Amino acid sequence: MLSRRADYGMRAMMDIAARAPERVVVAEVARRQAIPPSFLAKIIPALARAGLVRTTLGAGGGITLARPPEEISLLHIIEAIDGPFALNLCSIDPKQCQHYSTCSACEVWGKAQAQLNRTLARTRLADLVKRSSSD
Repeated sequence: MLSRRADYGMRAMMDIAARAPERVVVAEVARRQAIPPSFLAKIIPALARAGLVRTTLGAGGGITLARPPEEISLLHIIEAIDGPFALNLCSIDPKQCQHYSTCSACEVWGKAQAQLNRTLARTRLADLVKRSSSD
């Protein structure tokens, strides 16, 4: 399951991208996206460390995208917040699973993980913003 942090981070990134190139304020993003401001304030630094957003302090400060939304994938956002995204241990490294040699499900988990990662990597922030603006 996608963590609440990653879900909030995704919604925040969509909000920021929809208003690019202008700077946005964390409190405004939190209000528009119904995210607890204190929770969002803990997520933004992870996005900044990953090079997805830039933050500026002081008067006129705020958050902007660090890269064009066409270059930011859903996988980038999830991994910036939660680290590597995995269905289970088998899907990351089947040989780490103690049942690897006898469990036929390991191969299925690996294939499912690969498909999920491809989908997340191919889906760009720009795609999501475009879809939500056409709704």
